[in-house]
Parts: sequence; C-alpha cells; structure tokens
Amino acid sequence: MKKKIKDIFSEVSYKEIVKDILLITFGAFVYAFGVNYFFVANQMADGGVAGICTILYYLFEFNISVTYSCINIPLVIAGYKLIGGKFIIKTFYGTLATSIAFRLLQNCLGPMEDKLMAALFGGLLSGIGLGTIFIAGGSSGGADILVKIFNKFFNIPVGKCFLILDTIVLGLLAFFFGKEVFMYTLVGLFTSAKVIDIIQDGFDSTKSISIISEKSFEIKEKIMEELERGTTILNAKGGFKGDPKEVICCIVSRYEVTAVKKIVRNIDKKAFIFISDVSEVLGEGFKNIE
Repeated sequence: MKKKIKDIFSEVSYKEIVKDILLITFGAFVYAFGVNYFFVANQMADGGVAGICTILYYLFEFNISVTYSCINIPLVIAGYKLIGGKFIIKTFYGTLATSIAFRLLQNCLGPMEDKLMAALFGGLLSGIGLGTIFIAGGSSGGADILVKIFNKFFNIPVGKCFLILDTIVLGLLAFFFGKEVFMYTLVGLFTSAKVIDIIQDGFDSTKSISIISEKSFEIKEKIMEELERGTTILNAKGGFKGDPKEVICCIVSRYEVTAVKKIVRNIDKKAFIFISDVSEVLGEGFKNIE
C-alpha cells in the first residue's frame, strides 16, 4: 500500500526537509536563469520537457512558465499514482519552483554574438541548477518522471529513455531552426550533463586498486603504513592452475595511485594490478557518510 504524504515525511527530520526545500528552490532559480539568459535569448533549448516548452515558445510564443506547468502537472499526478514516495513529492515542489522561476526570470535575456559561449555557460548554469535539485532528492519534473515510469513498467533503461527524449527535442530543433541551433544546443546539453555528474559525484576523483600478488601481506602492510589507507583481502582462485590467490583491494585518491604502484613494484615485480574509477566514496578517510 502506498504511503500517505504525512507518513513519508515523518521518516525524516524537519531540518532535512527545510534543507531540501532551500536546495530545490536555489537549484530551480539557477536552472531557469541559465535556460532563459543563455538558451532562450540565443534560440537554443534544453533537453526534455523544458526543451519542448522552449520550442513552442519560438514557434507560437507560448509562455514557457505556463506551458511547463501544463505539461508537468498531469505528469506529477501520474507519477504520484504510479510511483509515489518522497521523490514525487519533492518533484512536485521542484516543478512548482521551476515554473515560478521561469515566470519571474522570463525577461532575463542575454543575447550574445558568440553562440558557443552562450551554449557553454547555459549548460554550466542549467547543470548547476539541476544538479542541486538532484542532490536534494528531487527533480524539475517532466522527463525525470516519464523516465521513471517507463523504467518501472516497461523495463526500459533510464539512459535509453533520456537519450530518446533528448533526441526528439534535438530533432525538432534541427527540423525547425537548422543545424547550427541543433549543434549549439547539443554542446549545451553535454556541458549540463557533465556539470550534473560533477555536482552529484564530487570533484574528488578516487580510484579502486586491486592487486594480485604472492606477497600480498607485505604489500598491504606497506600500503597501510605509508598511505594510511585500509585494505581488504579477498580469497580467489587462479583460472589457469586453480591455485589459491589473495587479492588486495583498496580505495585511494588519484594522487596516491603512483605511490601504490611504486610500493607494489618494489615488493613484487610480478604482481598483477588493475585500476578503475570510482565515482564516489563514503566512509572513513573520504567523505562523511552523513
């Protein structure tokens, strides 16, 4: 049975609720400013529902704020009925805040001769705005709700859903306004997506290092001694001979990768190392899990 709204919010503190509301409000205004000042003023568009609203504004001069609300209200209602939870409640507020922000900032336009700079800075600000909304656990509505519905009921991957929606918007832009508008908008969308990733994952790049060695004890002791990083030993079996192996796993910052490789090289030149990117690490020695 779906939880009622008061039951959903009884699980979190009022301090957390206020913090999320402030973040969503701030993000909505930054997002709306970025879209209006850079994208709309230079005849570009964002992705998803905001992009559709922008195209309708160019073609028929429909008010972006009104159109955004008209499209999102039924989506939010459908999302609450089909998905429920804090995400939809926060998305409802995010949609409301974004619609108001579009209305209040509709005259904040910055036409520029350099369209590429407009695309980059528009993507930067819209990415900051959306990323802020996302870390508060909400969204600006529209495409985010559709994606969750399609993913839940039709098992369509989230990434593919977003790609389809953005492709539709970009296709309409190219058809009505030409290839230059399409290309500049694409630059803005890529910039926005990258900024969202940075805000959600953080600026600190961390690496996961796995080491297979006959001298695993000496290596892990040296890593803990010199870098003060914890390690985990996994028991494994060699695929060729079936002999038992020990795999050392540790998470380090990107600045410590060279030090780990040096330690391994000095102890066991026959060791096998593989390194992979980690988007975010929470816990002792890294970000506070709270």
